[in-house]
Amino acid sequence: MQASFVTEQVIVLGILMAVGYVATKRGIITDALSNGITHLLTSIALPALIFSSFNIRYSKETIRGLLLAILYSLIIHTSIILLSKIAFRKYPAEKKQTFRFGTIFPNLGFMGLPLILEVFGQEAALYASVFMIPYHTLLWTYGEGILSKEKADSPFKKILKTPAIIAILLGTIALLLKIQVPYVIEKPIAMLASLTGPLPMILLGEKITKLKFKEIAFDKDIYYGCFIKLIVSPILTLIILRALSAPAFLVNIIVTMESLPSAVMMVILTQRHGGNIEFASKFAVISHIVSIATIPLISLLI
Repeated sequence: MQASFVTEQVIVLGILMAVGYVATKRGIITDALSNGITHLLTSIALPALIFSSFNIRYSKETIRGLLLAILYSLIIHTSIILLSKIAFRKYPAEKKQTFRFGTIFPNLGFMGLPLILEVFGQEAALYASVFMIPYHTLLWTYGEGILSKEKADSPFKKILKTPAIIAILLGTIALLLKIQVPYVIEKPIAMLASLTGPLPMILLGEKITKLKFKEIAFDKDIYYGCFIKLIVSPILTLIILRALSAPAFLVNIIVTMESLPSAVMMVILTQRHGGNIEFASKFAVISHIVSIATIPLISLLI
């Protein structure tokens, strides 16, 4: 993977964030519109992207790669959960919860899959989608449990109601049974999937307008959190995969995904459970801004 190409892709995402910032300042993007776009992305566009990534021809080698992707996902997520417990143990509860969630769960859906598709191609997006099976399972069970102050619903019910999980299940069935999706269905799904590229970054630009940069500039905790998330976490991932003698193409995909900033879902879930929404927004947005510089740096290592 060429670091210069990755740098160009990240700069493109940064420009989209700037568009969101300007549009919000001019009153084009309102809170109601922002919430509507969020629901559109999580319920329709992201599931469409996941399902479309399964629509490829495959070989026995592909199946082996998919099984390895799931295995590595379990190992990597377990390792980063342990890392987050150690790295943020000294912080008070609300900051610890935000940092741990943001470190364990990068922005794979809104930013990761579109970036992997653009940089590595459609087959790589398939491996990335399979890598996200444990990710989504953990996010809606263990992850939400980190942020929740009340007893959570049944994890099994929550998983079955998650559009991304449903898309993975349907995509897996279509892949294994070699179901040929008709063009009149495949095309609109692909068009909906394309929304996952620009819209999430525009929404992040909207979030930037709500932050006070004087406070951010002197918040050492935020920069420490970004260091753990954007530098330590992907390097740990790279070390583990190299130790496991993982195939090079999976190393490229997985390390790139783990080098991404914190999931935007962290802000949504923090707000839902009455947490420190300002701190969660700050960490999510700043990790995206800092990642414009760190993602190309990590790409040089792989």
